[in-house]
Amino acid sequence: MKPTTVDLKKSQHGAATLVVVLVLAMIMAVVSITTARTGIMEQKMTGNDLRAREAQEAAEAGLEYGIAWASKNNVPWPSVTSLTLDCPSGTGCPILPQVTGSSTGEAYNIVLEYYRPSVTSDFIRVTSTSKGANDAAITATIQTYVKPGGILTSEGELPPAIVMDGCMTNTTGTPDVYPPWDDIDGDGVQDPNEWTDDNGDGNVDLSEWNDTNSNGIVDNEIGTALMTSNSETTDAGSFCLDYCGPGNCDASAPGTGHAHLDLHDGVLQNEVDFPPPDKSIWDYYFDVSPAQFEAAASTTLNTQGGLYWVTSTSNWGGGKATYGSATDPVIILFTSDCPKPTGDTTVYGILFFNDPNGCVNDPMNGWGKVIVHGSIGVNGGVEQMNAKLEIHGVGDGSGGIQTNIFRPIDAARLPGTWKDF
Repeated sequence: MKPTTVDLKKSQHGAATLVVVLVLAMIMAVVSITTARTGIMEQKMTGNDLRAREAQEAAEAGLEYGIAWASKNNVPWPSVTSLTLDCPSGTGCPILPQVTGSSTGEAYNIVLEYYRPSVTSDFIRVTSTSKGANDAAITATIQTYVKPGGILTSEGELPPAIVMDGCMTNTTGTPDVYPPWDDIDGDGVQDPNEWTDDNGDGNVDLSEWNDTNSNGIVDNEIGTALMTSNSETTDAGSFCLDYCGPGNCDASAPGTGHAHLDLHDGVLQNEVDFPPPDKSIWDYYFDVSPAQFEAAASTTLNTQGGLYWVTSTSNWGGGKATYGSATDPVIILFTSDCPKPTGDTTVYGILFFNDPNGCVNDPMNGWGKVIVHGSIGVNGGVEQMNAKLEIHGVGDGSGGIQTNIFRPIDAARLPGTWKDF
C-alpha cells in the first residue's frame, strides 16, 4: 500500500481562485449598489427638476392671470393709503385657480401680491408665487411691473358733475349739483388749501399758490359743477341754461341763472369752443373709440363695478340699487334715448348718454330719487331735469369717490422689470 500524497500547488491554486471570485462578487455588489443609488438619486433629481420647472410654470400662469385681471378691474386696495393687496386673502381679490403639473400631477396653489410704490403711482407690481399643495417646499416666484391703461382721459377721470353739449331747459323742482374738489392728502376732509399742492405734502406752500382776490383761499378753489358749450341765453333772448349760480336765482338777470338747479357755489363753464369742431363730448371723457369701449364692456347692466354698453331704452335701477362703489366705479353708456333710473338708485361713476337728442326727446322728468357720485355726460341737451336728482362731483366730501374715476381697459408691461427668484 502506497502512502497518500497531497498536491499543495493545486490546493493553493483553488483557494486563490475562490478569493478572486469573492472579491469580484464584492466589487460587483458595490457597483450594483452604487448604480442603484445613483439611479435613485438621478430619479429624485429628475423629479425635483420636473417639480421646480412645474412650479415655475405655475408661477408664470399665476402672473399672467393676475395681470389679465388687473387689466380689466380696479385693484381693491384695503384703504385709500394702502400700498399692498395680498390675494387670495384680501377682500375683492380675484379667484385664483389651482394649477396641476402635466408631468408629475403635482398641484400648485397660487398667491398674488399687488403693490404700488405710492398712492398716486400709475404703476403696479404684480408678484406671483406658486407652492406645492402637498409639499410647500416646492415653490417659485415671478414678478413684473405693469401700467394699467385707463379708458378715460385725464379730464374724464376728474370731470365736472355735469358735462353736456346743448341747452338745459325747463328744469323743475330743486335738483342739486355739488362741484368736485381735490382731497390730495386723502383725509376725506374738504380743505380749500388742497386745490394746488404741487409737492403732494397735504399743505399749500406760499410758493405753490396764488390768491389774487386776497380771500385767503387758493384761486380756482371752487370746482366746475356744470360744463357746456352753450351760452346762458339764445340769440332770440330766451334762456338756454336753467340753473342757479352763486348767489340768488334771478329769472331776469343773466349770470345768476333762471331756475332751481342749484350748483352749490360751483362754477358754470360755458365755452363756445367746447368741444372743438372736430371733437365731441365723447372725446372729453374717453380715451378710446366707441368700438373699443363696446368691445370691452358688458351688454348686461348689473350693479358691479365695470363698463356697460346699454342699448335698451327701458327704465332701470330702483329698489335701493347701488351701481359700483367709491373704489370700483361703473361707467354706464346708453346708446339711445335717455333711459330713466327709477326710485332709490345710487350710482358711483359716470352715466353717459350718447344720443344727441336722447335727453331732449325723452326728458329727464320721471327720474326717481337718484344720487350720482361722479358725473353725468350728455352728448346733447337736457330737458326737464327734476327735483329728485343729486349729483356729487368727485371728492365733494359726501363719502363718494375721493380721488378720481378710473377703470382699466388693458395693462402694459414695463420692459426690464420681469424677474424670478
